[in-house]
Amino acid sequence: MSQPLNGRLRPLPWWALLSAVIAPVAYIGGWLYAGARTTAYDPVRSSVSDLAAANAPHRWIMTVALLITGVALLVTAVGLRPADSAGRGLLGIGSVATLIAAWIPNTHVGHNYVGHMIATYLAFAALSLWPAVIARNAPGAPLVIRPTFGKAAAIVMGLLFLLTVADIITGGATLGLRERVLTTTQLVVPLLVALGVARLPSPVLPEQVLHA
Repeated sequence: MSQPLNGRLRPLPWWALLSAVIAPVAYIGGWLYAGARTTAYDPVRSSVSDLAAANAPHRWIMTVALLITGVALLVTAVGLRPADSAGRGLLGIGSVATLIAAWIPNTHVGHNYVGHMIATYLAFAALSLWPAVIARNAPGAPLVIRPTFGKAAAIVMGLLFLLTVADIITGGATLGLRERVLTTTQLVVPLLVALGVARLPSPVLPEQVLHA
């Protein structure tokens, strides 16, 4: 776990906050720009992966956006020192899975490639679960690294994850919309955590960190 430094939470470096901002901006900007340049692309029905598929007309836009997003998440995981290391580890796994999904695209628009889908599901799962294990259950700890916030965030993202997977399996007409809601939420949560520990002073904590 992330131990207190001299009785205080370890501080959040400025670059971790910057990377937490970059991740959602790169991702959302990527699918907005790539989608706008792709004729007849339906963001409600079609997944983000279609924009980065091997035969997509402007695949490089979404591929670069996913790579930037993955790297930014990894940097955030490294720098989020006030949080417990278990949660940071899961965030790191989600970031690496995002990079793999970008590196192994679907071969054709509208068709799911096994390697890409495994990486995508791993990213979805890790980025949904990590807030549940970042808690520092001690007096004075910022709200964003207390059990209530982390578990609530994980439950919400877990439900969004299940709804998205259900749409993938059934070929639902709102896959693109559900996926965007899920992934945007998954990228906003690290930013909220980073903002929460950056804006509040580092409180004095007991050496024994209690978990809920």
